[in-house]
This record gives sequence, structure tokens and C-alpha cells, in this order.
Amino acid sequence: MDLSDIARKLDLSDSKHVIRRAAELRRLCDIQFDSSIIGVGEVCKAVICLEIAATRSGLLFDRKKAIMLSGMSEKAYTRSYNSMQNGLGVKNKLDVRELAIQFGCVRIIPFVQKALSLYKTRFLASLPASRRASADFTRPVFIAVAFYLCAKKHKLKVDKLKLIELCGASETEFSSVSTSMKDLCFDVCGTEKERKDPKDVKGNRELLDVLPEKRKLEDGGYSSDEGNEPSSYKRHKKMEKHAYEGWKTSVLTSNKETKAKVLCKRTRQTSLNFLKDVHVSETQNLEAMGIEVSDELLGTFVPVLIYWAYSGIYVLLDSFEEYRLHTRKDEDEKNLVSKRTVVKGVLLQQTIQAIVAIILFTVTGNDGGDAVTKPSFIDLGRQFVIAMVVLDTWQYFMHRYMHHNKFLYKHIHSQHHRLVVPYAFGALYNHPVEGLLLDTIGGALSFLFSGMSPRASIFFFSFATIKTVDDHCGLWLPGNLFHALFRNNTAYHDVHHQLYGNKYNFSQPFFVMWDRILGTYMPYSLEKRAGGGFEVRPKKVEKEN
Repeated sequence: MDLSDIARKLDLSDSKHVIRRAAELRRLCDIQFDSSIIGVGEVCKAVICLEIAATRSGLLFDRKKAIMLSGMSEKAYTRSYNSMQNGLGVKNKLDVRELAIQFGCVRIIPFVQKALSLYKTRFLASLPASRRASADFTRPVFIAVAFYLCAKKHKLKVDKLKLIELCGASETEFSSVSTSMKDLCFDVCGTEKERKDPKDVKGNRELLDVLPEKRKLEDGGYSSDEGNEPSSYKRHKKMEKHAYEGWKTSVLTSNKETKAKVLCKRTRQTSLNFLKDVHVSETQNLEAMGIEVSDELLGTFVPVLIYWAYSGIYVLLDSFEEYRLHTRKDEDEKNLVSKRTVVKGVLLQQTIQAIVAIILFTVTGNDGGDAVTKPSFIDLGRQFVIAMVVLDTWQYFMHRYMHHNKFLYKHIHSQHHRLVVPYAFGALYNHPVEGLLLDTIGGALSFLFSGMSPRASIFFFSFATIKTVDDHCGLWLPGNLFHALFRNNTAYHDVHHQLYGNKYNFSQPFFVMWDRILGTYMPYSLEKRAGGGFEVRPKKVEKEN
């Protein structure tokens, strides 16, 4: 959408200087950083540039209408606005009097001004003479922190999150400045009874020019400004850890009870007609050797063995450069994790899957009291189709949510996207929580909804495993049946692993129906690379450019 059209919808079409200024800001944004990394699309970027230009020109701006045009929630828009401001280097103009009137705390104005003056004097005293000239106290975060601390000392209620939004800083930066100001200006806005030497306060020299994520805990980088009380993020992580430990204990206890039950009972086998003779002979041989293997154990461990066997085949074929979608150089430079770490991560996920599968088979298994009917080929086909649709539906919506939720993507799903250039045995390299939510629970739901037997699940999960490995193999081999039968194939999923396709092609592992229905389908073309091999090119990106 053109910038003039957006300005017309925001009632800014008569302000030509605002539109010109917004266009300059948008070009500057395109040069300095990629706004898509922080989740800001082209329309939202244009709206934010118009708001910055209008605000700095002193014009009234309808933010509610802007949020509707951007297609984002109010919270997401505010975060994007602050991120864009920081990226462009545009400073907010924050006035103590306006803050006092807005929050109804007029009587603390002289205390805030005194706190800012004292903080500047004492902060400069703690810096070397060579660095005092470069100190910048014009950032609005200092005014916001001084206002918050003075209001807190005079027992006035102030919305801390609203202040953080107004000053355009992050919560960690706000807390860091708050810690430093309480230590230096204890007599105005702090709670300390003894005055501290400014040179002894840690973090002062680095406070103005070090990124918040680089600060150490002892420097006040991530500590809460509420004394010894831990931050809400740390409390949340601690609660998650306790919940995980409780879940782990319950699973291990249930696993021990399951093993005890399995040892004292024999699971009645069901048989498939097309494998009847083979199964009977194999069972007789195993019984002659004194070994008894149930369908439940086969359904748990056969897919694991097939995963490594099929991946091994692609490792041997990896030397065929003429069929690779990426060069070896790209694989070494773009991937952010070693293959050894990938193997460890996959083994951890498969261990968790095995535990959950054993519990699931135990809960839904047959105790041997009732005869198990033999499914027909039609029933098997129906069960396979239902299982495929259920698995695809679950994985699409969970996968897409992990991309749109910044916390889940940053802390969980981004681990899988460390493999920018996928390869076969990295198909299941995920965070353990993602492996549990997407693969393990998705497989359990497909098993339960389809009503398939443990023996049928051996073939279904083995087929799903082969398909998943093939989607990540990074090779476009001639005669590959998966490429001929499924649109959701190696090239399709490779688009999703690239930066331009990060918000598209979420479907996995069988169909592409949900991407087409919900508008996240990115078409592509497969072309030969000059140096040999193939290259996947998105058609949508080419059209936009």
C-alpha cells in the first residue's frame, strides 16, 4: 500500500511535509535494519513512520485508527513503535511537568528535577575525565525513572509499564537505570540509609553505552527495582521449572509402574492379513529363542531405528553436489549449531517420545480379555487418512503459533531454525518442549483420533518419520516418490527455513491445505544453480521486488 493512501486513511493527506518526512524515515529504516526481524511488516512500518513524523511535527495522530490499519494488537504495535524509534535513533521528548499532569503527581515536580540534577552530578563524578564529555543525559529513560522513584518514595501510585512505553525503553534498561539512580540519589528517591560512594556503584561507567543484553547481573542489568524480590520473568521461569520437575517425577513413577505391569502380562497381538505369514514365522522364531516383543514396543522403537537408518542413507548421498539445494559452504557458514549438538538434541527428544509412547500404549492397550478384530484394508486406509489430517492440523497451528509468539519463538522454536540449511538427521532437532508439544502430543492425538491399533501405528509412525526426514534432507533426487506425490516436500519446507519464508509454509509433514486456506502459502520455483545443484526461489518475493 502506498504511503499517500495510508496518510489519507489517517487524515494526514493535507500534511505534505509529514508524508515526506515519513518517506525519509521509511527509507532510513530500510537502510539501517531489516524491520521484518522485529516482526514489523511493510504496512505497519509505514504507519509507524507516519506517527513518528506527525508526533515530531506537533500534529494530532489517531493511534486507534493506526493500530487497526497495522493489523496488530495494541501491545504489539506499541512494542514495534518503540523498537522502530530506537532503531532509527529518534528520541522521545518527555517533560516532567507533562508527566506530572498526566499521572496526577504535580507535587513531586521539584523532587524529580532535584533527583535528575543530583544524578547527573554524581554520575559524572564516577566517570573518568575523558568520558564525561560523551555522557548523554537527554534520553527520556532518565526522566521516567526519576519520576517513578520519586512517586514511589512519596507513596503515589504510578503505572510503571505506561512509563516504560512513554520513554521507549525496555524493562531491563529501565530497571538498570532505576538501580543506579537509587544508589546514587538515595537521599531524594532511594531507600538506602547510608550514602554510597559513586565510584563504588557497579555498572555506572557502562550504563550509557552498553546494550542491556550485554550487562552482567552484578552490574544491575537484570535485577528488579523492588529490592530483593525477583523479577516476574524469573518467577515465571522458576514456576516453569517446578512444574517440569513435577511432571518429570510423575512420568518416571508411571514408567516404573508400567514396566512392572508389562512384565506380568502378555499383550495379545493383532495381525494384518498382508503380513500374516511373515509375522507368524518371525513370532515363532522369537518364541523359540525365548524372546517376546509386543506391538507396543515395536511401535515405540521401530520409528527411531528407521529415523537413523533413513538419515544414514542421505548422509551417504550427500556427496552428490548436483542434487543439493544448498552448497556445502552455505551449510557450514549459515548453520548456527554443530552436528554433534544436533545428534544429542535428537536423541533427547526421541527418549522423551519413547517414554510418552509407552505410557500411551499402556493406558490404551488391551489387557487380553477381549479379542481384537482384524482391520480391513479399507479401515486401515481410513485410519491412515484421519491420522494424517489430525497430525497436519495440530502441527500447523502449533507451528504457526510458535512463530507468532515472540517468547515461544525466541526461547523454544528458534532452536530448530538454527539449521538454516537443513539436513536429514537434523529433522527432529528441536527444543524438548517443542518436541513434546508438536511431535509427541501430535502423534498421540493422531493415534487416538484415528483409532488405529498398536500394530498399525508401527507403519504409520514409520511412514511419518521417513516423510519428515525426507523434507529436511536438502537433496532434490530424481525419482523421489515423495516429491511426486506430495506438494509438501523438501523444496517446500526449505522455503520456510530461509529468512524470507519464515512466516510462510508452516504445514508439515504431509499436506499444504492449511497454508492455502489461511493465506500462508508461498509458491516457489526450482532452478538450477550456476555452480551445480538446485536453488529454491520464492515467487512471492520476486513479485514484490
